[in-house]
Amino acid sequence: MANLGFSLSPMSGIPYPEFFTLVRETEDAGMSGIFVPEANNDALMCCYGIAHTTKRVQIGTWIVNIYLREPTLCCAAAEMVQEASDGRFILGLGVSHRPALEARGIDMGNARDRLRRDTRVIRDTLGGKTEMFGMKFRQPKKPIPIYYAALALETSRLGGELADGLMLYLCTPERMRKSIDAAHETARKHNRKPSDIAMTVGLPVFMHNDLKRAYAAAQRGLAFYMALPFYNRLLARSGFEAAANAAMEAAKRRDMAGMAAAVTEPMADALALIGPESRCFERLEQYRKQGADLPIIVPNPVEEEYSSAVRRLLKAFAKIN
Repeated sequence: MANLGFSLSPMSGIPYPEFFTLVRETEDAGMSGIFVPEANNDALMCCYGIAHTTKRVQIGTWIVNIYLREPTLCCAAAEMVQEASDGRFILGLGVSHRPALEARGIDMGNARDRLRRDTRVIRDTLGGKTEMFGMKFRQPKKPIPIYYAALALETSRLGGELADGLMLYLCTPERMRKSIDAAHETARKHNRKPSDIAMTVGLPVFMHNDLKRAYAAAQRGLAFYMALPFYNRLLARSGFEAAANAAMEAAKRRDMAGMAAAVTEPMADALALIGPESRCFERLEQYRKQGADLPIIVPNPVEEEYSSAVRRLLKAFAKIN
């Protein structure tokens, strides 16, 4: 059975009882892992619930924002999830985006320095080296792997030095390969085995037999990311400078239709799996050939409710998993 994860999003607005129903259905469909993004939810709390809802799948935060958590408190929550899941938990860490942090009154500073520092504190705390008021923090019975959200190559290199895996998103297979190579090169410099660093990649999926309708949904769904400065720069450097500039100008005007229109079909195809099943499966295989250890399917509705989209994609991808 090939490794294939699913991202299930509380940000979709579905009630939590329905969220956990989808969790059970994802495990029953034979998927390898369930990964939870974070924005207006607490991904660690969601993973704790998933741990009590499932028996087999890997569980991961995708990702938790390090700026919102004091690292030893993050450790306490992660240890609880690891215990509840009997060793199935992956702690995905990331730095979010400057506009999102500034809206909360948080100064990002140097994000990679902060990620390096928090990783050290988390590893020391989980290893029993940190005390508070004379008390040590609980240690997990099984080690907790730490993965990095790595949009920049510099973060991929930091992952090669310190992390157990990378969590990539919105990148072409070629860009993913560059990130993998950067992590592997750094791993060798630090006397680590490149094979010890797992490579995951999130793949937005807009599956529909009508390609035009699938493209329209993809353009609307991907437009949000074009307004985030880091994603915008990344896409500009990936060969879509004109589209990135047009989307950012539309974002400044709060013109959602203009942002969606700026997402060209070639750019959407480069970043997502779009169209009929066979077309999506072919694109997935390209990521696997370029080195993805665990592709993570990110369901996106195409003229339907979120839960319906998840169930439709579970049924489709179970055929090849």
